[in-house]
Amino acid sequence: MWRHHHRRLRLCFLATCGNLAKAGGGGASIDSVEEVYDVKEHIESSRLYGNINRYAYYFTDILVGAPKPQRVSVIIDTGSSLCGFPCEGCSHCGGHIDPPFDFKASGSARWISCDVGECKSACIDGHCHYAQFYTEGSSISGYWFKDQVQLGDPRLRNPPVNVTLGCHRDERKLFYTQRVNGIMGMAPHRNSGRATLLQELFADRRHVNPDIFAMCLSEWGGELSVGGWHEEYKSNDSKDVWLHLDHGGYYSVSPSKLSLGGKAIVQGSVNFGMSLVDSGTTFTYFPADVFEKLTNALIAHCSQEAPGCGAHIETSGCWRVEDGTEPVNFPTLLMEFVGGAVVRWPPNAYLFRRRDPGLWCHAFADNGGDPDTVLGVSWMLHKNIIFDLQADRLGVIEATCPSYRQAPGEQAPNPFTSAIAQHPWLRWVCMAGWLLLSILVMTAICFMPMGHIERWCNGATKLCSCPEPDE
Repeated sequence: MWRHHHRRLRLCFLATCGNLAKAGGGGASIDSVEEVYDVKEHIESSRLYGNINRYAYYFTDILVGAPKPQRVSVIIDTGSSLCGFPCEGCSHCGGHIDPPFDFKASGSARWISCDVGECKSACIDGHCHYAQFYTEGSSISGYWFKDQVQLGDPRLRNPPVNVTLGCHRDERKLFYTQRVNGIMGMAPHRNSGRATLLQELFADRRHVNPDIFAMCLSEWGGELSVGGWHEEYKSNDSKDVWLHLDHGGYYSVSPSKLSLGGKAIVQGSVNFGMSLVDSGTTFTYFPADVFEKLTNALIAHCSQEAPGCGAHIETSGCWRVEDGTEPVNFPTLLMEFVGGAVVRWPPNAYLFRRRDPGLWCHAFADNGGDPDTVLGVSWMLHKNIIFDLQADRLGVIEATCPSYRQAPGEQAPNPFTSAIAQHPWLRWVCMAGWLLLSILVMTAICFMPMGHIERWCNGATKLCSCPEPDE
């Protein structure tokens, strides 16, 4: 159930104001954990990229085809089951991080035939067709095919598996405009009777421990592991919290209480409805009554003269942090689940940092008329979320997750744009500098003697002119 809260139009300003900032690196903040395929423990790992404010989703790379695998960026989505991306010749696909997949360049690719036994959906133009629609109105459609897939980039050396994939021929709305090429559905249900990429990885029991995977999400990027999880990321003072997990069609848990500042805001699991754990949803969505009570309680807590939260409301749902750039004085929310387990939800997760580093906004929202809860990316941040399907449990472990700001297919950030993003007042300095320079140049030309102007123009003409062709 892939859903964005919103997509912001990002305008890039070209400025040549000097070396305002150094280009940000794409390295990880944690390099101590061995990332290559773990032969002994049978765990595959893959770097995650993404950020709530910049992308509104998290994604990874997969390598598709042989003998020369092609890199494809895909959103990780535990709320859907299709894995697909644009192919060359797509009639309506947007511009993405990686080039469209070249089916003809892969010697291991083959189309799913229209035979009754193989194609379980409609057959269009001699190809087995699919169409997928998402809750926020986006859609994708195309043709099924099979090919080899490796999780992550080449240096990880994860073993390839043969899987069914979608070759997009049409993308609409967010799928068309998003930076990432495609989507990797990881829900426990099949798509049109076909196994998901995750299920195919689990089937490779020679290389992967079945029925367990984990996501560790930081503010920027993180890690996906299949076959187990890395305990090295665990925070020193954190405890392993295990919740009962239902995974018949989707991944769901059962919250029973939400508390702020030691006081219960909402009690009773019936108030939360069905609660899905969905990495494809940006924010955490609550039923209208829960959302209203949470918002009011947070405003009341932070409006106290002392100690307060060290911030004031700047716009609806957004806070201006007064000292520093982190919301350290905001309360940690506690979410209790049926069975008594309690999960901490820290302020740097239920709030997200806007481009202005001192501005933090709510990363939870009203689910409208829907009586259910969606625990999205914002609920999963700064934790190792472990989906243990064999034991029917969800692990929640506070962690210092790896951080990766730049995906391999993305261009290096413009240092000037990055500096302006951090310090908006620099834009006005640059504009004033250009204006002053233009005035000085025009003034110099106006007061230059006419003879000098003529000689300068003649010299410029000779320098730029091309020789006449021979007769």
